[in-house]
Amino acid sequence: MIIETLLSGPAVAECLDDLASLRISIFSEYPYLYAGLRKDELTYLRHYMETPEAFVISVKDAGEMIGAATGMPLYYEHESLVAPFNSKPFSVDELYYVGEVLLYPTYRDKGMGLRLLNQIEAYVRTLGSYRYLMCATIVRPDNHQLGPENYVPIDRFLARTGFSLLPGVTTNFTWLETDGVSRDHVMQFWQKEL
Repeated sequence: MIIETLLSGPAVAECLDDLASLRISIFSEYPYLYAGLRKDELTYLRHYMETPEAFVISVKDAGEMIGAATGMPLYYEHESLVAPFNSKPFSVDELYYVGEVLLYPTYRDKGMGLRLLNQIEAYVRTLGSYRYLMCATIVRPDNHQLGPENYVPIDRFLARTGFSLLPGVTTNFTWLETDGVSRDHVMQFWQKEL
């Protein structure tokens, strides 16, 4: 039986270790190819426990975490995510950032991503002060040598669920990839009006 639980504040602590494992595993896959370290993940994830109006949705099957979704008001996020919006026509105070919607491969393409997104939207609407959901996706060339043959970019899911690409609104992050090389990555922003 799959159970989805929305956690906020101190309650997030109960899933931090499992969430760190989930992120390390899934983000090592293409397109992120991220070589995550548990100590760094746990430091980052504690931010969800300490940030007002942040959440983690824990998805478990038979007691094991098989997926998760996270989010927080954009103005609490890393400066690299906030900076692209400082000169835009809308206020950063109106933007809620969806950090991720993650599922292990065997649980994908079964409608769970859409269910999680619906829960995110419902939660953010209860907060009453946010006008847009925002997210960012990594930009990779279509012919990337490590791209799987059957790879379907998250862009299709975002477009199908009402997100719009924000042309020219990007940021950059550097992380260590699974081949041991640290690289700079362009992240493209998307938005959805609530």
